[in-house]
Amino acid sequence: MDTRTVLAAVLGVGLGLVFLAAPGAVRTAYSAGRSPQDRRGEYGSGESAGSRYHSLIRAVGAAFVLAGLYFGWQALAV
Repeated sequence: MDTRTVLAAVLGVGLGLVFLAAPGAVRTAYSAGRSPQDRRGEYGSGESAGSRYHSLIRAVGAAFVLAGLYFGWQALAV
């Protein structure tokens, strides 16, 4: 078993589950350094993200989980 492949599998599944479970937190962490001209509200205010962004984040999370499962399958097949 290749250690790097197992680590890639664990990281992919773990990060994918975080993206699936908390898309709002992922978006907040990604947009923490907003540009100064964006003055629509204070950081952390109740501004809700559009469902389009949450769907995109969940799709990326699902892709991470699938990639992690694939890498895990490859690690166990060898």
